[in-house]
Amino acid sequence: MDKLLELPRRFFRKEKNRFLDTVGENLAESGYDFERINFGSIIKSINLETKSVQPEFVFMAHYDTGTIMPFWFSWLLKIFGVNNQWLMIIIMCFFINLLSILGNFHISFNIAYWIIFISFFIIVVPNKRNFDDNTSGVIALLSLAGKCKENNIDNVKFIFIDNEELGLFGSRAHRKYMEKMKTISPDSKIISLDCVGVGKTPLIIKNSKSKYESILFKNVKDEFELCKIIKMIMPLSDNFSFRKYGALNISFADKAIIPFGYSLSKIHSSKDNFINLQQIERLTDVLINFIKENTINNGGNEC
Repeated sequence: MDKLLELPRRFFRKEKNRFLDTVGENLAESGYDFERINFGSIIKSINLETKSVQPEFVFMAHYDTGTIMPFWFSWLLKIFGVNNQWLMIIIMCFFINLLSILGNFHISFNIAYWIIFISFFIIVVPNKRNFDDNTSGVIALLSLAGKCKENNIDNVKFIFIDNEELGLFGSRAHRKYMEKMKTISPDSKIISLDCVGVGKTPLIIKNSKSKYESILFKNVKDEFELCKIIKMIMPLSDNFSFRKYGALNISFADKAIIPFGYSLSKIHSSKDNFINLQQIERLTDVLINFIKENTINNGGNEC
């Protein structure tokens, strides 16, 4: 896994290809057959998936990395949390408009307005530190894949997703591909792993009703003592593209300042430079038990 941590930025295609090469090496060492699948023409996504036929479980993690957000973005995340995005956007727009109005009365407000406005332009700068978002999810997926082989579990598909940061292009295309190939069904248990390397509270994010959320919740809470299920309207990760199948996302976060908010305050910044590998190992042990306890059929992977 050390080699993955040496490739913290995957913004440009050459960087992404090098990273996928390393992911492929890890999968090959574990005994998996896999393929890269190309999607899109204008916005091109290259996803990597392990070969399987009718998998009962689908685990995915995006491997692309994003840009640096303005300095005040981290402040807003600490205050409101990722699960209060609508409130955060409304208050942010109100505050910016207020500064614009007050700027007509005092120069200090006008200066503050322009500082915030100009800071938006940093969003075009690729972030060089992406340990939690989402190298942690990729490492978790590879760890889980290895443990599946060790436990002779062969009913799981692993997908490494491109262009989550640009707007879920990779996961949306992959869902359509799986529907076309009939490798997904309403009974599929689909889980994405995103930002699982830092944070004290495990979050199970859902964007629709899920048949297995309570089972997963119990497994995670039994291990970590804490766990929260959060319903979101807006997307947080690639599970949103599979929401009609009841897909879930697992993230680890810290409490925000406002009640019931949970923060990923270090993502999209130079502070995203730490990953708790022990926490990831504990999580993948939980997921192995979840798979064993909820397996219906045996077989499925072509390895």
